[in-house]
Amino acid sequence: MPMPDPKRKLPRTPLSYAFAKRIFRFILKVFFRRIDALNQNVVPEDGPIILVGNHANQFVDGMNLVASSSRAISFLIAQKSYDRRYIGDVAKAIGAVPVLRPQDIAFKGTGRILRIEQDAENGTCKIIGDADCRFTEVDIKKGAKIRGKWEGDLLVSEPPTKNNELSIAPLREPKASVPKEGCEYKILPKIDQKQVFNKVFQVLAKNGTIGIFPEGGSHDQGHLIPLKAGVTIMALGAASQGTPVKIVPCGLIYFHAHRFRSKAVVQYGQPFDPPVDLVELYKTDSRKACSALLEIITKKLMEVTVNTPDYKTNKLLQTVRRMYQPDKLKQLTGRDYMAYSRKFTNGFEKLQNTPQAQALMKEVEEYTTDLTSCGWKDKELKLINRVELTYKNTLTVWGYILTHALIVLVAFPLSFPGIILNFPIMYLSRNKALAMQKIALAGSKVKVGAYDVVASEMVKSAGIFVPIFYIIYIVVAAVLAGIMIDESHPENYQMLEWLVPLSIFLLLPTFSYYSILLSDHWYFSRKKVRAVVMRNSKDCRRLLKIRKNLQTKVRRFVEVHLRENTFAGAYAKGGLKSGDRELSREDDRMQTLTEEEGTNSESGGEGSRKVYPERVKVEGVA
Repeated sequence: MPMPDPKRKLPRTPLSYAFAKRIFRFILKVFFRRIDALNQNVVPEDGPIILVGNHANQFVDGMNLVASSSRAISFLIAQKSYDRRYIGDVAKAIGAVPVLRPQDIAFKGTGRILRIEQDAENGTCKIIGDADCRFTEVDIKKGAKIRGKWEGDLLVSEPPTKNNELSIAPLREPKASVPKEGCEYKILPKIDQKQVFNKVFQVLAKNGTIGIFPEGGSHDQGHLIPLKAGVTIMALGAASQGTPVKIVPCGLIYFHAHRFRSKAVVQYGQPFDPPVDLVELYKTDSRKACSALLEIITKKLMEVTVNTPDYKTNKLLQTVRRMYQPDKLKQLTGRDYMAYSRKFTNGFEKLQNTPQAQALMKEVEEYTTDLTSCGWKDKELKLINRVELTYKNTLTVWGYILTHALIVLVAFPLSFPGIILNFPIMYLSRNKALAMQKIALAGSKVKVGAYDVVASEMVKSAGIFVPIFYIIYIVVAAVLAGIMIDESHPENYQMLEWLVPLSIFLLLPTFSYYSILLSDHWYFSRKKVRAVVMRNSKDCRRLLKIRKNLQTKVRRFVEVHLRENTFAGAYAKGGLKSGDRELSREDDRMQTLTEEEGTNSESGGEGSRKVYPERVKVEGVA
């Protein structure tokens, strides 16, 4: 199927890309409390490259790569999004390449599928439909897919010759099953993407940068889903044409991706060339070559991401990670968080079936359940431990409490006007995002809670509501100034009639931004005051005792069973700020570093920098 022409053509220019990059940086700076961009220096400054990222946060993923990379990136984007107003205009401004996806032009088939028959002897497999099926009357080609109430899509192996029978590729585990009453189905047509690949080859041949998320669509699984082979065709196809392309893996990790003022990490991995033997093999056996390269890309991408089997396991492992790290440590850097989390998830993967690991995880799960029932969080207990370790007597603890209480008393009134002005924008944006979340969840088989669409929808909605409400505020200010100021006032005083709305127009964005920063300060200070003041409650003391015992078990488990995966990398020289490496005696014995681990912790040191120069220094609890 040929690629349709875009509805509106807006060619990319250096100015349009630079402007979009500035806007992206500002939006990310507002939406996220902190973004750490790691190892940016490993990305080649010249030559053709393919940036390969995981897809955890819809359009925000692309914004993060544009904001953090010095290269001008041409992203592959769904034709459906490319043709949309606003999103499509931005995509054209940054030189995105549209891709027509089968799921975007899928259509409902006639009749119902009754069963799937598989002949183990000759290896054939076919779909059997009812009398109302019309397979031969529909353009179903080899390579098309059938989607129904089963896991995955069924691949058509031969064009249909009967109306109620359709040959498909042999099933993989788990086997697809059809309900007894049969089920409706959709047909995903086979699409020839030669035009897309040719466009990609042209960009790469000019030493350009292609950005792609080979998982095919954003999701919130917490781990990589099987990658699509398109990226391998791009890399091997370009290399076979003599273009020395490099592949750069990029991990995008979000702390509560759907929440406003959350944190994120962008980590670039070491670039690598497609193996020469696979480039040669691609010329004779493209399928085998692409499959081999896809395995390499998957492995490289897993090295810059954190992968857990499910959301529940991820929460438990993050609790284990917090217990292992020093209680005096205020906050992990993005680099140390990545090092810790990857090592813990890798260790869990190796030992998850051992009795010791299962017993430990069961205790951690019981502890987190207890926390929830009592209305506490593990990071709050960690904060209490840190305060009690740092401030040795009651007087200094109360000094800590009063300091943060003062921050609340000062910051809240100062931020309150901005909160009032921005409240309708946030309210409407969030409601719109939650509505789209429900739609996305209903239409996807890979999303857990469709949290990956919330941030993008909030950003898009805010982009519409912010100018509308700001114009309303300016008009209201102008009207009020006109009512309050008349000809009886002195001439200098009458200048306020136009000076007031002009000042609001110029200052409102800055005022709103700094109101958000102040809101961060009083919000986190309020949580700290509440936790420390309530530290002597019966439930809190009981939970602190449980946590201390469990923390000892966690650290002993790490020392005994995971010695080969030493998790003290965050303590490496240069890995943490000097003040944060001031550990308690109990934590000192956990410093089992080697010089090699210290070197690994510092990898890419000079290339690690933030997406934007300034960072709001809000003391948080990792």
